[in-house]
Amino acid sequence: MTAEIYWIWLAERLGAGSALGRRLLAAFDTPEEVWRATRAQLAAAVSLTQLRLDALADKDTLHAQRIWQSCVRGQIAVCTLTDERYPPLLRGIANPPLVLYVRGTLPDLQDSLPVSVVGTRRATPYGRHAARYFAGTLAQNGCLIVSGMAEGIDGAANRAALDAGCETVAVLGCGVDVCYPASHRALLRDIVAHGAVISEYPPGTEPKGHHFPVRNRIITGMSRGILVVEAPKKSGALISADLALEQGRDVFAVPGDINRPNSAGCNALIRQGGAELVQTPADLLAHYERTVRADRRPDAPVARSAPPEHKLAAARPQAAEAPREMRTLTGSAQECAVWRAVRDGSDTVDRVVECTGLTASEVLTALTMLEVGAYVARTDAGYRAADDVQLPQTTET
Repeated sequence: MTAEIYWIWLAERLGAGSALGRRLLAAFDTPEEVWRATRAQLAAAVSLTQLRLDALADKDTLHAQRIWQSCVRGQIAVCTLTDERYPPLLRGIANPPLVLYVRGTLPDLQDSLPVSVVGTRRATPYGRHAARYFAGTLAQNGCLIVSGMAEGIDGAANRAALDAGCETVAVLGCGVDVCYPASHRALLRDIVAHGAVISEYPPGTEPKGHHFPVRNRIITGMSRGILVVEAPKKSGALISADLALEQGRDVFAVPGDINRPNSAGCNALIRQGGAELVQTPADLLAHYERTVRADRRPDAPVARSAPPEHKLAAARPQAAEAPREMRTLTGSAQECAVWRAVRDGSDTVDRVVECTGLTASEVLTALTMLEVGAYVARTDAGYRAADDVQLPQTTET
């Protein structure tokens, strides 16, 4: 058997998020040695519950072999804890994943500054603009944007990095061959082409609620700093902030309107001293003594001198500072589906068709109606969703 199969066997025996793998490897050096160890040797080396001992005493590798074969078929890389491609910062946390499944190419993390951008799935136009502004500018200035490809802030951050002509990494709470949310098929495809989609869950694993808090330790663990853009008081993004603090990472937060519930979590983090307030990408980059150039092209070299403040101000999206009054889309179910797809990055008819499953004729009809209502606009770069629009509550859930 290949060495990767032993790694997969051990990862599956322990489950996601376990800190036991590090202790076992300290005692037995390799997963193969753990596999070869007898029940008595395992019990003598590491303190184990009876359930864990029973699992490790089961030497059946059939499940691991099937996972390995599915990776080979799906061109999914298996990156183990000792692999030189493994994110170096992630390797140092208390409970690193023993195995990462990778689609795409993991960027070189030695020469970049990995920064996680997280926030609520139910982002406001303010939050989306802030996420794009920060993630795009940080990416252009040598930061690797890491996020979760979720609806709202995460997806906006991953997309902004791509739009800036840079690589990005998305960490999933499902298999890397499973697109969640389904509306992000185009985004998933683009990240695989210009970065990597990674997960500790094997191919075919469907998303489940308890996967995501466990997944968050990877997002924060592989980064130097974490930026919370928009988060209500009870939010997965705040769980990520707590994890980052436990891991010794830097935590930054974008302040928000005191009257908006979506900003309550960020404002509380800042007030309680859990996060450093940042108003521009320059604030965050200054923490790492990096230079920001908000006006530079994606293909231009990174600037080494501070830009004039008026250029930074001019580059900041106005909607991020003064959100407009929201309109609720009152169209048909198809129009809502098409608008959501465009909002989440599907900027051509073909991409909307792929994302929604509607026919080209249905998509064109819906786009026409949405244009009439000024819910979307057609630009040289493709379709863009208006930022002052929200879907009906029943459609978003």
